[in-house]
Amino acid sequence: MSKLYWGPKSVTFWLVGVVTLLMLYLGIRGFVQPEAAIREYGLPLHDAADNDLVYIKANRDLFIGFFLLVLMILRMRKALLVAMFTSILMPTVDAILVITNATDKTPSWIHIVSAVYGVVVGCLLYREEHRAHT
Repeated sequence: MSKLYWGPKSVTFWLVGVVTLLMLYLGIRGFVQPEAAIREYGLPLHDAADNDLVYIKANRDLFIGFFLLVLMILRMRKALLVAMFTSILMPTVDAILVITNATDKTPSWIHIVSAVYGVVVGCLLYREEHRAHT
């Protein structure tokens, strides 16, 4: 198998797959159960009329999930590498929002763990990409 090949036989393919499935789940859940989804995000709604704000987040999550899925299907490891490193900003900002605005800071840990996971997967993708071209 070529060093340039990247797909289901690669650990990083499945690590990216975990992120992809999680983002699709979060997006769908945000539309189906907005109150529960935003509460688990760390910022509970004070007014059910604010569901539109949850739908904006759900739309973001769905877009990211579908975008990653397409890159996985097309086996675009380098594009996923860029996406993983640039997307680390989102859970970092999410954690800051929860820490600064929520009464319960506990959900901020999932955002922090997500950012760290993104760094690890991005580094592994970088290592694979580098090895494929040397």
